[in-house]
Amino acid sequence: PRTDGVDGREVYLYGEGWNFGEVADDRLFEQATQGQLGGTGIGTFSDRLRDAVRGGGPFDEDPRVQGFGSGAFTDPNGAPVNGTEAEQLARVRHQADLVRLGMAGNLRSFELLTSDGTVRRGDQVDYNGQPAGYADSPEEVVTYVDAHDNETLFDNLYLKLPQDTPMADRVRMNTVSLATTTLAQTPSFWHAGADLLRSKSLDRNSYDSGDWFNVLDWSGRTNGFGRGLPPAADNEAKWPFQQPLLADPALVPTPADVAA
Repeated sequence: PRTDGVDGREVYLYGEGWNFGEVADDRLFEQATQGQLGGTGIGTFSDRLRDAVRGGGPFDEDPRVQGFGSGAFTDPNGAPVNGTEAEQLARVRHQADLVRLGMAGNLRSFELLTSDGTVRRGDQVDYNGQPAGYADSPEEVVTYVDAHDNETLFDNLYLKLPQDTPMADRVRMNTVSLATTTLAQTPSFWHAGADLLRSKSLDRNSYDSGDWFNVLDWSGRTNGFGRGLPPAADNEAKWPFQQPLLADPALVPTPADVAA
């Protein structure tokens, strides 16, 4: 078994690792969560870099909160939720700290010069009141910016960028966002079709939406945007944001855009 690897020694194990729900904070037993797997070689998904790049979080009521990869400060969308210009600048600078830390392995012991001019360890950088850096070794972190849950990366850009942002800029922002994952020192996770501008027509929870919303066109002729309003169950509250975008033909990329 050790010769051919079937004993599992060469298998990389990873999981979500979220600290939430009825078992949060080891309430019932010790959890295999972020920051508690040091030395095991087991990876957990990191929401630190993900949220910094995408902007906001997956449960925001207003999906227009911008991030490092979605136009924060540099291409403001005008939504009040983003705050003043000064607040936007402060936010994107902190997001840049989270991105740099994430690309360096999201290590608790890694030291970086942060945007406020101080040198801090990864576990001294803030992420929503928690230490941003939580790993002892890079393989304990899976870096990603989109997955099967929530909006695809390109759908996230539809929601957060100004509606009149040129398609070429959208494609470049998609590439920059993916680069933060690809160039990280950790294992990288890509959602299938992320490099093809994959869209599920803004569906944030498409597990039961069928092929109409989930199909991935490997030929690159279409990216899936504009198929209609996504199902009400998990999307109706976002329909007011989605409707004007889905009705805009300028937001449908050409095959050349997909191939760029």
